[in-house]
Amino acid sequence: NTLALAKLAEARDEDTGEHLERMKVYSSKIAEFLYGDGLFQDKIDLEYINQIERFSPLHDIGKVGVPDGILLKPGKLTPEEFEEMKKHTTYGAEVLRTAEKTISRHKRCLFGIGIEIAEGHQEWWDGSGYPFGRKEDEIPLSARIVAVADVLDALTSERPYKKAFPFEQSFQMMMEERGTHFDPVILDCFQEHKDEIFRIYKGFHYMQNRESME
Repeated sequence: NTLALAKLAEARDEDTGEHLERMKVYSSKIAEFLYGDGLFQDKIDLEYINQIERFSPLHDIGKVGVPDGILLKPGKLTPEEFEEMKKHTTYGAEVLRTAEKTISRHKRCLFGIGIEIAEGHQEWWDGSGYPFGRKEDEIPLSARIVAVADVLDALTSERPYKKAFPFEQSFQMMMEERGTHFDPVILDCFQEHKDEIFRIYKGFHYMQNRESME
């Protein structure tokens, strides 16, 4: 079960289930919007969207290899700690490659998109991300999609080191990184469907607020 595997990585985080569910929905919706707008037609079909939905929760599976002291640190990471945190991308890809070798008795790729996402979701469109400093189309499309979903959820959620930003502020912060952090085509589509994304966000946060009041 893909979600059970993803929860291994998030087991030390109180927000586990909610974060994974939000990642699944945000990522697959962005893929749906791209598909509906006729973008990346050579790559995106219904099966691709299903794969994004299935594997986006595995983006941080490599955090199983990051020490608690770094992963749960409430303050800013030191440069050395940040270098250690960066390794979750390559750890994650290795975990999935190993799982694939163990499970697959056929010559087909079971975790292909999952590996792309785990390894590439911290790469930046301008080449300033990690772990490999890939840029533009060198970064798999799946990872470029999940990067947008991941930052949206990170900005709008409370973390040990930060408060949650309001949706509008988060959205504007992301727009400022069009063409630097994010693929401009994906971000333009994201902006085009802002109202629909806000409805999804509102649904998640309404449920969270209701649960915290009970």
